[in-house]
Amino acid sequence: MRTNAVIGVVALCLATVLAGCGSDGGGSASGDYCQELKSDKAYFADLSGSNADLSQLDEVFQRMHTLADDAPDEVADDWKTLDGALTTIETGLKEAGLKPSDLAAIQNGQLPPGVDAAKLQALAPKLEALSSSDVDGAASRIASNAKDKCGVDLTAS
Repeated sequence: MRTNAVIGVVALCLATVLAGCGSDGGGSASGDYCQELKSDKAYFADLSGSNADLSQLDEVFQRMHTLADDAPDEVADDWKTLDGALTTIETGLKEAGLKPSDLAAIQNGQLPPGVDAAKLQALAPKLEALSSSDVDGAASRIASNAKDKCGVDLTAS
């Protein structure tokens, strides 16, 4: 079964998407938004690298959606792009019968009950499509703004 490949693709897509969690552009990055970035960075860092900890994925998705909602105007469109990519991941997991937290079990070789293996395997191409130039560009602009406006380096672990 290709479940390990799917987990790898999920981790890779999330790493790409999450590498740019920040803000971009002018001077209107709010203090609350910057504080959220600073506190949420630890959750995002857990998903990077070859040993990604997917046990907190539900929490990461929620925090990312909140950041997208709270993003300042100069990066609102970029956050909308990233949030759309995350929603694609969430929807694909749900269609396969998985909760984001199930990925940690799959990493350990356990397929949760009720998971449709065929739908899980079909998820990989959908996730690979998320590493588009639009998503990469949005992530890059967000990371740049996070560093410039909030003093948060989202690319450093």
